[in-house]
Amino acid sequence: MLPDERTTHNNALTLPAQVEALVAAPGRGLARPVLAFLKQQGISVRTSDDADSAFEEALMHPPDVILIDDRIAPTGGIDLCQRLKGNVRTHFVPTIVLALTDLRPFRMRAVAAGADAVFSPSIDPQERRTRLWALLRTRALYRRMERKQRTQGTEITERRRWLAFLLHDLQGSVAALSANVDYLSRFAPPATDPRRQDFSEAVGDARTVFDQLMHSVHTVLDFDRFETGRLVIEPVPVRVGELAAQIFAELGQNPALMGEVIVENQADERAVDADPELMRRVLVNLVMHCVRRGKGRTTVRITPSEGGISVWIGSSGPIASTAEKQEMFEPYAQLHEKPVGYGLGLAMARAVVELHGGKIWVEDVPGGGLAFAFNLGESLKRPDTRKRAG
Repeated sequence: MLPDERTTHNNALTLPAQVEALVAAPGRGLARPVLAFLKQQGISVRTSDDADSAFEEALMHPPDVILIDDRIAPTGGIDLCQRLKGNVRTHFVPTIVLALTDLRPFRMRAVAAGADAVFSPSIDPQERRTRLWALLRTRALYRRMERKQRTQGTEITERRRWLAFLLHDLQGSVAALSANVDYLSRFAPPATDPRRQDFSEAVGDARTVFDQLMHSVHTVLDFDRFETGRLVIEPVPVRVGELAAQIFAELGQNPALMGEVIVENQADERAVDADPELMRRVLVNLVMHCVRRGKGRTTVRITPSEGGISVWIGSSGPIASTAEKQEMFEPYAQLHEKPVGYGLGLAMARAVVELHGGKIWVEDVPGGGLAFAFNLGESLKRPDTRKRAG
């Protein structure tokens, strides 16, 4: 590359011999002047003598620059330029229209069609050379960015794969630890032993830690599946109140949370079409965020609404600003002086609710505090309430 042909970042471009140009002209004789001009620059050249073959060649092997003689058959250079700029594979390839006239209307039509430059008869060779290399600098920068994006995409994919393996291994390890704790719980001291209460509390605390860790692992995996388009919803008729009651029972086993969560279910007979496990994790994420952020009891209120059910989960505590409410569902959001976590969990909750055809938002609690509210449409089917034999 010549010393004066450099990018704005002072990075040398590809050598001229490595630059490929495609010339679309109706014949070799008419293409001779532009071929000579490009060969003076040391640029490799391919030619096509009609618009269709030029378009096909550009799609199959995108060049670094395309020069189009306006006399190209069958409909002229401006039409071919418009076709090239309308295709995603050739949109960013610099395209120059070789005009037979200096008239302004023609130049305006060519620019409107997407031409990056118009070489009219009045433009001298030095100006043509300068404009050509300016476009090639832009093309080189674009290709460099494209390669970088591809490389980064590959790195992200590899990191996602590594994270998935790590989380699956972590699930296995936690399950093994949980099984060991369950086994040790069989050897609890007798009921009359003063150490019995401490032992039981330790076992309960360990199980709570394992449950929360497993829930967090599932949330991360769900979010990764959601971002990569692999999250599959398998809806069945579900009563959200029953899921909430299960969560309440599980949280009630934790002495630290005992009495901190209450469930008010006024929609016993209503069901929604939802994925039970995903919806359960949604409720846990929202409840745990309110428990950790709020001060006092967290309430889960499930009520009938027009065409479905409404769920309200809230607790008293600090008042959230408008900015905090807008950022609430952002992954890893920290909205407190003390990190409250569950930013990723809240983002996943929003995604799952919206995937189920619902809407979720943040409300103020009278007297101070924060609540999550969302609506879900009622199931067209009713869950089978009959007791199974046996």
